[in-house]
Amino acid sequence: MKIKFRIIGLMIFLLGLSFSQAFASSSTDRVLSEVKFSRTDQHIVIHVSFNFPVRYLRHYPLNYGKEFNIQLEPILAGMGDVSELNKRDSLSIPDNNPAGLVRVEYEGSDLVKPTIRVVLDKNKNYEVKQGEDFRSLEILLPVKTEDQGNKDTAEAGKKISGPQQREMLSPQKQEDLLSKGSAAMAKKEYMPAILIYTELLDAPDPDARELAQFQLATAQELKEHLAHARAEYKNYLKTYPKGKHVDQARARLKALMGDRPIWLGSTENIPREAGGGWEQESFGSVSQYYDRDESLYENDMDIENLSSLRTGFDTTWRARSDKFVTEAVAVGSYELSFLDTRSDLVRANKLYFDFHDTAKTFTSRVGRQSSSKGGVLSRFDGGQFGYLLTDKIRVNAVAGSPVNLPYDDLDTNRYFYGINFDLGRFFDHWDFNTYIINQLSDNVDDRRAVGGEARYIDKNSSLYSLLDYDILYDEVSVFLVTGNYLLPNDKTRINVLADFRGAPILSTTNALIGQVSPSLEELENSIGTDALRQLAKDRTLDSRLATLGISQTLTPNIQLAGDISMSNIDSAPASGGVERFESTGDEFFYSLQLIGSGLIKHGDISSLGIRYGDTQYRDIYSATLNTRYPFYDNLRLNPRMRIDYRENKILTGEQWRFIPGLRLEYRLAKNWNFEIDGEYRYADKELEGIADGKNGYAISVGYRWDY
Repeated sequence: MKIKFRIIGLMIFLLGLSFSQAFASSSTDRVLSEVKFSRTDQHIVIHVSFNFPVRYLRHYPLNYGKEFNIQLEPILAGMGDVSELNKRDSLSIPDNNPAGLVRVEYEGSDLVKPTIRVVLDKNKNYEVKQGEDFRSLEILLPVKTEDQGNKDTAEAGKKISGPQQREMLSPQKQEDLLSKGSAAMAKKEYMPAILIYTELLDAPDPDARELAQFQLATAQELKEHLAHARAEYKNYLKTYPKGKHVDQARARLKALMGDRPIWLGSTENIPREAGGGWEQESFGSVSQYYDRDESLYENDMDIENLSSLRTGFDTTWRARSDKFVTEAVAVGSYELSFLDTRSDLVRANKLYFDFHDTAKTFTSRVGRQSSSKGGVLSRFDGGQFGYLLTDKIRVNAVAGSPVNLPYDDLDTNRYFYGINFDLGRFFDHWDFNTYIINQLSDNVDDRRAVGGEARYIDKNSSLYSLLDYDILYDEVSVFLVTGNYLLPNDKTRINVLADFRGAPILSTTNALIGQVSPSLEELENSIGTDALRQLAKDRTLDSRLATLGISQTLTPNIQLAGDISMSNIDSAPASGGVERFESTGDEFFYSLQLIGSGLIKHGDISSLGIRYGDTQYRDIYSATLNTRYPFYDNLRLNPRMRIDYRENKILTGEQWRFIPGLRLEYRLAKNWNFEIDGEYRYADKELEGIADGKNGYAISVGYRWDY
């Protein structure tokens, strides 16, 4: 597999341009998981999913626009490399999706908080809220009400009312209308299609009348006249109980009558046209980015930190029948390094096959994937299988090998297996997951845990809690609780977080930190089981984090947001040849952010932030200015500036830093996006205890092609 990825990467490199990655969408690891769509009678819903739990903080502009930002807080239940959160990430979006969604992009380092940038095809009203699984955000786009749909259809009906409506069509007219109806559906011109298929209900050919009845129901649904769609599907089932499309009509009617959202934007979204069988679609992207980063020192010893070409790919294939849905996903990259100190890397972020029935009574996924529930706290190679026992209980089995980094090969010496249960919904607001999981490494017990999570959500508040208890060590590995509440004034939102955990998550593998022994088994044979586990506990640091945040809407275009955080990492004793780790003590961080939108031109976004960090080693004062200005629909300019003042406490010295940056984005047609991003880092002097030099720069140039 590694050889195949290298060949793919080199082929695309030879065909492409030399472009960058540091600020690019194909990051080292994936933050975003997938984007899907659902529909209710009132909304089209965009579900933006992540590879770990997140909590919604705020969004801006508030409720109308073509482009908006959503700030979030990652809930790092087990993510190893926190630095990945400072990168950028984006996912491929299916063309012609029902929401008119153009782009979803994660920006980790541009603003005070990680931010999701959402771009629509035109200005729309929207709402944003916490996803019910706490691993997603939901964007609600209002659709026409059924009353409005009835009015539209009634007006349209006047155009074909009269004596000619009941006259039998000639064979030639019938064929002409069938051709026009098919063309209108292909162009997604559903109102003309409704008129055409209504007229075809009087066709002389009974097969044409049957097709017209089914396509009329389909067009009404796609036009979002849901009441009419239900009525027309019922008419079809009553008139043609043994018709060619009876199974499809029954399935569509069941979906429209039920409470379960109808998934859109995948092959589950649109009723199939006449002919039955499997519907298929595929979409994805190919990108290339060149990235260069260099640090400049006072002694003229410049250091190249990075110089590489990243070729990324993200492809999805889906197929659906009346009963089953299948999906194959491949996401990865090939990085060609131009530095002797860095090797070329092939990354396989995701490579899995998914299969389930349309009702999701059973689910299955096999391959390289990410998970953040059921006691699985990271990416792994393996499989997940679920079965719906009742409408409130789903049992899931999972097994596989942990994958620390996306360029790691399959490691069969370390594996896990477990079972978990999804429970709910209870009292219209509560969902739960409970699990037991066992993990071994080199034939040594690595982790054995029980735990669960609780989720509560309603219109104005949400709550998420996770408890992971390691019965092998008789200790709590993770306990966290987070929530937010919108006050009755609809202008003030309060966010809280309390997080207690081991760093890294408690496991016997932690005993290898600082050791020369190549495996746990050899180390256990050398020092014994009790000493091995004590060594693992010594290398697992106890960390605590608490955050309180408040955001206030000042005007429809301006918001003010503030956060206070406290963190502490306990000391660890010297053992096994590893030196003692001193506690960080209580460290405090304070931030305030003023956010404005549409201040100069509709679509512009500006953010002014200040931050103070009171840490063990230094005080850090920061001010940031970040703006995004749309010159045209396809051209955006993003100037930014950051100013830091850092003052050492234990060592001596102070330092001023200025970091101006500029990003230029140009979208060509619908599928090509070109980007130039650069920043320069200037400091008045080098600061003792910090290895980032006096000055430095980073530049990135690249493109992305969506298909």
